[in-house]
Amino acid sequence: MGFNEIDREYREVSSMTTGAGTPATSGRHALRTLDPAECFDLLAPGGVGRIGFASEDGVTMLPVNYAVMRKAIVFRTAPDTLLAVYANAPVSFEADSFDEVLREGWSVLIHGHAHKVSDEHEVRHIQQWTGLEPWADGARDVYVRVSPTRISGRRVG
Repeated sequence: MGFNEIDREYREVSSMTTGAGTPATSGRHALRTLDPAECFDLLAPGGVGRIGFASEDGVTMLPVNYAVMRKAIVFRTAPDTLLAVYANAPVSFEADSFDEVLREGWSVLIHGHAHKVSDEHEVRHIQQWTGLEPWADGARDVYVRVSPTRISGRRVG
């Protein structure tokens, strides 16, 4: 069975189980490409995203809570984590938001280079500017900045 057939069956089952009396094609929205400024506007409030990097075990994706500062992504991690070990390397960062009921959402993907922020003055500046607080317990005193080399985004809805 091909993807189109699976997708059609999924929409039919979803329509039956949700009680939706509308055709399977209703509620569809156009997919729109976002420019870099729109991408940064969506990321500006911060939140949770995923950082991807190559490690000994292959490509690794980990969630991080992040902030945006001067068109860069910043987050904190513990010194004994993979994120700290592989912090000075090429990475990808992805964040999104969606509403399953309205079938709307957006996704932003950044390719760039991660750098540990080791200068104390810069760390204090990040702390003051972003107020970034890690969700996880424990010492998360390694600051990482992702400097974008490429950014892309999509919005549906």
